[in-house]
Amino acid sequence: MKTVLLSCLLCFSNAFSQSYEALMKEATSNLQAKEYCAALSNFKDAFNLQSEIGLYDYVSAASAAANCNDTKTALEWLKKGAKLGLGKSRNEVIFLQTNERFKNLSQNIEFKQLLRDLESKVTQIEKLRNQKIEDWNQEIIKNQIMESISFNQAPSGFALYFTEPEGLKAPYIVFVPKRYKSSKPVKVIFFLHGGVNSLNDFYNQNPDVKKEPIFSVGDHFNAIIVYPFAKKDFGWMNQQKAFENIFTILKDVEKKYNIDKNRIYLGGMSNGGTAAFWFASRKETPFKAFYAFAPNPVLNIGAIPFENITEDHPLYTINAKDDYVFSYDDVLKIYNQNKSKAKGWIFQTIENGSHEFIYKPEINRELLINFFSEVLR
Repeated sequence: MKTVLLSCLLCFSNAFSQSYEALMKEATSNLQAKEYCAALSNFKDAFNLQSEIGLYDYVSAASAAANCNDTKTALEWLKKGAKLGLGKSRNEVIFLQTNERFKNLSQNIEFKQLLRDLESKVTQIEKLRNQKIEDWNQEIIKNQIMESISFNQAPSGFALYFTEPEGLKAPYIVFVPKRYKSSKPVKVIFFLHGGVNSLNDFYNQNPDVKKEPIFSVGDHFNAIIVYPFAKKDFGWMNQQKAFENIFTILKDVEKKYNIDKNRIYLGGMSNGGTAAFWFASRKETPFKAFYAFAPNPVLNIGAIPFENITEDHPLYTINAKDDYVFSYDDVLKIYNQNKSKAKGWIFQTIENGSHEFIYKPEINRELLINFFSEVLR
């Protein structure tokens, strides 16, 4: 009797000695092997170890329960997933409707009602999203000003314009700060966005653009922000025409807004930050200073003449030590190899924040204000 009891206690102890991550990994493996009841047991043990469960973990666990004839648990977990946000996209609803793992629930009344609720949720989300897109695209057209009226008083907010390098319609956004007055020249900050290599098209119609942290800098420092759009085949990777188009954009902006030609700045994030090295290393430049967040100082279109980065037109960069895209050690090595030539390269470091640190609210506000207070001097 004691032997049996001890054996049971050992089994119980071993089950709970596994970590949440190990149990979830085992559950995934069992799901792939279609060992649904074993996966269900894994999920139950894992969920007992952790109070905060991801919504997609609930969906995976529900599929195991549905195929182990535990409909009650499957529905319970799907409802928990729904409370956490399941159903934000139509693809999620279609997945539940069509995936073989949920076939056993297809005739269940509660499951059908859950799908109807999610369908209604998606429809409402899509309606709101489409309204935001429509409002955004009306705003950026409405705020445009005509070149024929020199220094026309522009409304604050965003305006969309295009250049046409070699017949391509390349969009850019101009953000006008609330304190802009057409009678007084203001500073201008160009921001070259990142993620270029993953973009098949320009995303100027996406209203999420207005959430970019750089626009908060515009209002704080009363600066016009110029935000050119790039994509995989016309961006800051291999296409010199995209680099040269920035000068065309600058000429356009000078015709439309009253800008201080002695206080024009350029920089960017990730790929856009790397592009800043190309501009900063030109012998002649209209830009007073440059900046880069999480850049990799290696250009695909040719070697960087670091000796042209001077104190007269300095380049300020920030890299995080825990950057997972561009290794901090690699970037630091390039800086150390070239700092004696690049007299104007001011290399700054933050301990944490990873590659996208400027998009983290707990970091970006104070960092951006302090950083641009130095760049814009």
